[in-house]
Order: sequence, then C-alpha cells, then structure tokens
Amino acid sequence: MGLGHAVYKVDDPRALILMPMSKKMGERTGETKWYEMSKLLEERSKAEFKERKNMDIFVNVDFYSASLYYSMGIPIDIFTPVFAVSRISGWCAHVLEEQFAEAAPKPMLYRPKAQYIGTYCGPDECVYVNINDR
Repeated sequence: MGLGHAVYKVDDPRALILMPMSKKMGERTGETKWYEMSKLLEERSKAEFKERKNMDIFVNVDFYSASLYYSMGIPIDIFTPVFAVSRISGWCAHVLEEQFAEAAPKPMLYRPKAQYIGTYCGPDECVYVNINDR
C-alpha cells in the first residue's frame, strides 16, 4: 500500500528519490494533483498512525511510484507488472544471497522452504503451449 516496509524502519531511501521525481513530472505535465494528493496522504497517514497507534509508519518505494507512473502516462493496469519487472533481478539476487551465501540466520523476505514442483525444461528448450491447448 506504500506504507511500511519489512526491513526499513525509516522512510525508504528509494521513496525519497521518487518523491521529487513525482513532483517534477507532475509539474512538467501540468498535472500536479497526484503528487499533491500523495504528499497529503503521506502526512495524514503518518499523523493518524502516531495518534491512533502511537507508532511511526514510513513510506516505501511504492508510495510515490504510483503518482510518478501516472504522470508518465503509464496505464494504471500495468503499474503492478512494471513494479514486478523492475524488481525481479533484485528478488533473485536476494534469494541466492540468502540461500547460498547464508547472509542472514533467518531469511526474512522470501519463503526458503517453497519448492518448485513443475517440470523445468531449461532456458532454451521451453515451448509455449496456448492455455486453451493445455
């Protein structure tokens, strides 16, 4: 949802980079309301969490990416695929690091006991079968 993070206990440094980018892109397109709404939502959400739960909540990388993507003209229905594609290499590196380099005593961000039970055909031998023909 753009608030909170499993590791960061401060505003996500990536969000602090995206915030001014979102503002600038909104100014370029003449459509600043999405940035302004995001900024207001951030301020009010932080205040509400503090008041209601006496705890701090912080923005994560997704928070300002939505208003930035919108200002860039990216269709809303592909926000999630853009999010995923931009993170695949990092997710894979994280899994490899924790699985094989034993970087942490307890893996935090993935499911190390998950097992792929499909048939792996190799990177060059896979054949796509239309879903209607499966």
